[in-house]
Amino acid sequence: MMDLFQIKCFIHIVDQKSFTKAAFEVSISQSALSKNISKLEKELGIQLFDRSKRLATLTPAGHEFESYARKIQTDYDALLSAVKRFSTSGHLHIGSVEHMGRVGLTAPISSFLKQYPDKSVSIDIEKGDTVGLMNQLMAGKIDMAFIAHIISPISKTSNIDAYQLGQYRLYTLLLDEYHVIIGPQHKFAKRETISWQELAAERLVILNESYSLNTIIRETFRQCGLRPDIVFECDQVDTILGLVEENFGVSLLSKRIATTKYNVVAIRMDSPITRNTVLVIPKEVESHQRLAGQFAHHIINYYEDMTGGSSIRVVSGQS
Repeated sequence: MMDLFQIKCFIHIVDQKSFTKAAFEVSISQSALSKNISKLEKELGIQLFDRSKRLATLTPAGHEFESYARKIQTDYDALLSAVKRFSTSGHLHIGSVEHMGRVGLTAPISSFLKQYPDKSVSIDIEKGDTVGLMNQLMAGKIDMAFIAHIISPISKTSNIDAYQLGQYRLYTLLLDEYHVIIGPQHKFAKRETISWQELAAERLVILNESYSLNTIIRETFRQCGLRPDIVFECDQVDTILGLVEENFGVSLLSKRIATTKYNVVAIRMDSPITRNTVLVIPKEVESHQRLAGQFAHHIINYYEDMTGGSSIRVVSGQS
């Protein structure tokens, strides 16, 4: 009998125009995906895809089936959303930037799950960069996201300014700054602060353009009228810290993240880039989905207790 997973597989193939890509999206092998579609076609007595072409192309019957399949999927998602508001059990799908443990996120998540020893609550964590997580949140693919809110010291622009946030609540859980990260033998190791002019003369190893920090670093140098000596970029924090530890160059990273595992020194910038850990949650989800609301407030209360103060509501321009 036709099931919802087969419909989900069908829709992903249509959207991706590829059996291979669709299989990745639903986390099964391509052969298993093909078997699900073949079983669906056999039950319906029609062929949904023209397999003679390079891209997955719908047959006329497939086009007719698509509109009904999408309606079934939409109605099912709406049903889950409608009943989810009454439930204190179920599943949460959250997003988080890397290095959750180093900014203290693993402890409150663990303590929340311990409230449900019967395993009636589960949490799936999607890791990624801030922009990717915000895009997923806006598309409704995750319930909430823990992001790095990065603010330029000169222009005060941030990495989430492009998003319309009127329907979201943002809670600043941790206040942090990007520090200059140097080896213990570096000439600045005993300094209290470093200027952007001094930093421009150093060999810089930084996160690459897949991270919004890269853009803000470059824009800050430009706004200061400086040309940085960037000698290495990559998407791995541990690689950068390893290079700094070996005195290959210096970097700009969160002090909380940089100093937990490596023999490096963190020096404050005289005009630092702000990096705050922020919880972003749709107002509708926080207010009307009981489990998600309880989880969000458990996290907020944990950080309030840890910091001895209230979490800071980030006020957006569309509030």
